[in-house]
Amino acid sequence: MSPYRPSRYNFTVRGERGGVALFNAATGSVVRLDGPHAEALAEALVNPGLIFSGTEFSAELGERLRNGGFLIQNYFNELQAIRERYWRARGETPIVLTITTTMDCNLGCYYCYEERSGHALKSTDVAAIVDLAKRFVTGSGRHSLHVDWYGGEPLLNLEFLEAASLELQEYCEREGVSYVASIISNGTLWPGDVEAFVARNRIRQVQISFDGLQTNHDKRRRYRRDHDNACDSSFAEAVNLVDRLVRCVRVDLRFNIDRANSGDLVPFIRFAKDRGWFNAVFPAVFQPARLASYSEASDFMRKYELSLDEFDALRAIVRNEIGTGARIEESEIPDGFPRPKTSVCAALAANSLVVGADGLTYRCGLQAGETKRAVGTLEDRSHVTAAWNDQSWWEAFDPTSAPSCSKCSFLPICWGGCPKKHLEGDVHAIQEQGRYWRNNLLRLIAHTAGIEAPRETVVADALQFR
Repeated sequence: MSPYRPSRYNFTVRGERGGVALFNAATGSVVRLDGPHAEALAEALVNPGLIFSGTEFSAELGERLRNGGFLIQNYFNELQAIRERYWRARGETPIVLTITTTMDCNLGCYYCYEERSGHALKSTDVAAIVDLAKRFVTGSGRHSLHVDWYGGEPLLNLEFLEAASLELQEYCEREGVSYVASIISNGTLWPGDVEAFVARNRIRQVQISFDGLQTNHDKRRRYRRDHDNACDSSFAEAVNLVDRLVRCVRVDLRFNIDRANSGDLVPFIRFAKDRGWFNAVFPAVFQPARLASYSEASDFMRKYELSLDEFDALRAIVRNEIGTGARIEESEIPDGFPRPKTSVCAALAANSLVVGADGLTYRCGLQAGETKRAVGTLEDRSHVTAAWNDQSWWEAFDPTSAPSCSKCSFLPICWGGCPKKHLEGDVHAIQEQGRYWRNNLLRLIAHTAGIEAPRETVVADALQFR
């Protein structure tokens, strides 16, 4: 029988009141171990240097451990398997076009990383955008298109959005391509026919951001002087919009948190419950978000942002407050469980691109408007000037080959975190990604295995890097 060794991606959790669970980050498998030798076995299975003949276990247990990826044949290259999965995911992702209708916004948020330029897409750009979609469909052989309307505030350029949406839908209908859209908005500029707008633009997901209850939200999201507004309160406008949206589409309630507004977090959740947003026809999803330095232009946010430990503590409060009455979506674990990744962010996907309001194209939506980060032009995706040198970096980025990530046992569930942070050399953000998993992985495994509370609450460095 071939020799076996423990996977380097095994983790073990021991409950405070008993119970031992194994988790494999490469397969997502969870196995609960019982009996007098459970803890010793679990301890052995997180040591990839051990060799087993396969006869040390009962036939049933040995089969469970092999099938779950906890025991692997000694010659098997786990890192290579993850690398193949990563590159397969980059090529197999659906077509996503992020279209930045304008860089302008009617609100002035202190933490905004976008440059409020006068750039906006025009009706004359619609044909080029449809042509871009055609090239993706033809080149990939895929028959679905997802458009994400983005800004600035995308509805400041409503005429263009509606025109481009119509043309893209008509193209997809002619070619037998399925079409859906999503939109990120501040919720203050929607047309009066909200439900019809959602339907005719085939929008299936809307993200509306809040910065607290009305006092904090309105103070932090003030109307800019050069923009007319029919309502003095951006909070009231957004609330009234969500009241209608939850009857016809999924709404993601993004709650932006920093040191100054964290006290509004629980009261806002209770406010949303009272409005019926979590038990509506389309139940809203709550997304706690830490205000942080998203781009090179917002480094000033470092002094305002919560530490990762502070943010995790607030997310624990959110989970306790919401309970099972609503869905909470954390960016690291969108479906609530640390599954091994099988998809990549749009910035890495072979069939995705961001169209900037300046007519340039980008890999990452957070870079829209940063012309030095552009990778081409709307008219010709392949045209890259000498000054635009990021395209080759995006094409080559591979966390499974990075010095630190390749040695990290979180790799299958993390894939290095945000690639933009790697591009910019943001060591602080990259280290925080690892700290999230060290602080939260054991809790997530314990919950799945039915173990109330783990004895250990933090993954040791020796288990992260093996």
